[in-house]
Amino acid sequence: MKKIILSALTVLCLAGLVVAQQTVTCKPDSTIPDTSYGVFPLPYSKTNLKGGISDTACLNTYFDFVFTLSVPKSFNAGIFGELPVNSIQLSTTKAVENMPVGLSYTCNPPNCVFPAESRGCIIISGTPTDVADIGETDLKIKGQVNSVLPIDITFPNAQLFTEGNYFLYIRPQGSAACRTSSTRELAATKLRMGNVPNPFTGSTQIEVDADIRGQFDFRVYDIMGRLIQRRPVQISQGINRIPFEANDLAPGLYVFTLTDGLNTVSRKMVIGR
Repeated sequence: MKKIILSALTVLCLAGLVVAQQTVTCKPDSTIPDTSYGVFPLPYSKTNLKGGISDTACLNTYFDFVFTLSVPKSFNAGIFGELPVNSIQLSTTKAVENMPVGLSYTCNPPNCVFPAESRGCIIISGTPTDVADIGETDLKIKGQVNSVLPIDITFPNAQLFTEGNYFLYIRPQGSAACRTSSTRELAATKLRMGNVPNPFTGSTQIEVDADIRGQFDFRVYDIMGRLIQRRPVQISQGINRIPFEANDLAPGLYVFTLTDGLNTVSRKMVIGR
């Protein structure tokens, strides 16, 4: 009998350990100034082209993204004037609207209650699985401000913080943004890449600091995963520069990649107007 009880306890402990290991957690962005309040990153808008969700999700590929919530001690309630904030509270399961199939979220703190003058975070994570979700979805974060009276709120919120959108783009499996993280990390140690200026209007320079050399494929994709440009480039060890012209491309977020078939590095650039 003792052996049965001990075995049962062992199984329960192991099960609890597995659940604990599977729990996805996040840390608030420590670079946000203490005097800034709202949801970060700030949403994408015509005046904030680098805002919103900076990463692209891919079908059947793990994805995560962290929002930081910085709570003020009071807020402007229009005709009611300045009201105190006790906390901002989210549902632990239904706060994020338009979530693609396969993704979910958790909060830090776990109960999704963020006290006034505190900072917490929300991590969206999982593996998108539904082909119907390929494309653009506009995420909304819904919650409640606990004040003199509870007030429903939806982020982004132009009245309280700033207007805009949190667009999440899902690409088909096998797109350039769907490389495994280990491949990207290995390539990133050999190829360090970015573009200057960013954002840009007419033209920009892709700068590549390479530890390897050879013939590479330079590709540019729009946010929907459509190939915009592709051309061969010769990369030498050291600093390389690849000019890129916006021409008649629409303003927005684009992904550029450099690959030789074994090493692939992807970065994002923003075309403004």
